[in-house]
Amino acid sequence: MSAISLQQIMSSRFRTSSEADRSTVLLMSNLGLSTKANVARLAISRSMALGKLSDGSVDSKGLEIPASILFTQEDVTAWVGLIVTHATMHGGEAIDSMDAFRAAVRKHWHRGAQLLMQDWEDASGNFDKFLETLIIRRADLPDVAQTPSIKPTPVKVDKPQDASAILIKALAEIGVAAEIKGLTHGPRVSRYKVFLPDINQFDKLRRGLERLGLALNLQTSRPTLSTGDEAKTISLDVPRPASTWKPVGYAELRDWIASTKITAGQLPVYPGVDVLGRPYSFDLAAAPHLLVGGTTGSGKSVCLHALILSLVARIPPGALQLALIDPKQVEFAVYRGSPYLYRGEIAITASSAREMLVELVTEMEARYSTFMAAGVSNIDEARKKRMDIPYIVVVIEELADLLTMAKDIEDHIVRLAQKARAAGIHLVIATQRPDAKTFSGLVRSNIPARIALTVQKSTESTIILDESGAEDLLGAGDMLVKAKPGSQPERVHGVRIERSDIESLLREKSTR
Repeated sequence: MSAISLQQIMSSRFRTSSEADRSTVLLMSNLGLSTKANVARLAISRSMALGKLSDGSVDSKGLEIPASILFTQEDVTAWVGLIVTHATMHGGEAIDSMDAFRAAVRKHWHRGAQLLMQDWEDASGNFDKFLETLIIRRADLPDVAQTPSIKPTPVKVDKPQDASAILIKALAEIGVAAEIKGLTHGPRVSRYKVFLPDINQFDKLRRGLERLGLALNLQTSRPTLSTGDEAKTISLDVPRPASTWKPVGYAELRDWIASTKITAGQLPVYPGVDVLGRPYSFDLAAAPHLLVGGTTGSGKSVCLHALILSLVARIPPGALQLALIDPKQVEFAVYRGSPYLYRGEIAITASSAREMLVELVTEMEARYSTFMAAGVSNIDEARKKRMDIPYIVVVIEELADLLTMAKDIEDHIVRLAQKARAAGIHLVIATQRPDAKTFSGLVRSNIPARIALTVQKSTESTIILDESGAEDLLGAGDMLVKAKPGSQPERVHGVRIERSDIESLLREKSTR
């Protein structure tokens, strides 16, 4: 396992064979399971009850699913341990690379899906008999499985270097004469204060940023440009190697929250720090709704947790409720049992999500009736009159999955986006598949605030931000934030949130 890490695994995607993919779809229908991941876990478990996997190859033509759906941060170590131990015990191929691990998952899924289909047929399609077969087989398995020692690799942070001489040379290669007047190292990029003796070369520099990135050997990244604070100067932000990045953790988030005073009616959230390392925040109440998009592994889910913790750390449960909708069923599980949960539950199915959204629309209309009777026009005025009405923040972890399960849900989302602000109900909607089909014109036009993490194509960036740029981000929480319509996106590096951070804060809040 030395050649791979849990982080690599959780940022990967996995496929099974075309045959097992068809069996998985049938099993989903027969067993009433909502996702392929549910079947995949059952199939892998079924396969690991047997001996060595076959030496033959298995095609990988099934639809892929992200590791974050197949596994969770909490159980991935156990799954890896079981799969590696199975190979070791039965003389299988050594699992010492990501390709070997993917192949093992694919083969177990392939074999297990076939076996489950045979079990289903042997049970003559009788669900209770099929379930009894699984339970009896589980009782025959050992209670303890060995897991390999997988220790997090210590993060070594190298000192950022002054690349002024290299930058001057690279600028000359694209035909721009310049001088370096200053340098500031941020958490992930270095900001160079560049003096242009001939201001007419500004346009040449702006058009040549991609070539400048090549000259600086920035791989898929490129520098970004902004105006300077003196005449004839510009700020040039140059991405650095990941080994020089300075991580920003939960402790810093708590410090920012504690040191910031807010006025009534504000819901400040902190997605991270700006390029110079200064805490960045915006008011969700003023936003009033937020769209978050980014590809798998971009840090989207961690960003959502940072936004949620920003609110939970400051606001008591009586003044804030979280309506969490999680079609993937894993990202918000840590909040189960929290006093902040709207209706005391997390919606994980299409029917429960629809029911929650319908109830939120009803709540919105009821609040407006209450406001009218009290002679106020919004939640802030109502709370000033000591009316006990909490803010509700609705967080949808994966809109694309939700709309796939039930397209009519979009109507309820649009209605909330159009009218819910004054009622104190705010939407945070996220997806890893930003496209025009997922984010229709009605959704996008009523959700003005945007966060774009790394995406694969400029068209996806345009869907989120109404402009390109997110395709050039560094990943791992690097984002562009547009908190107000018409404003320029600001680059932000996300806070790193661990599950233990969430659990610690929720315990703290539940004991108060």
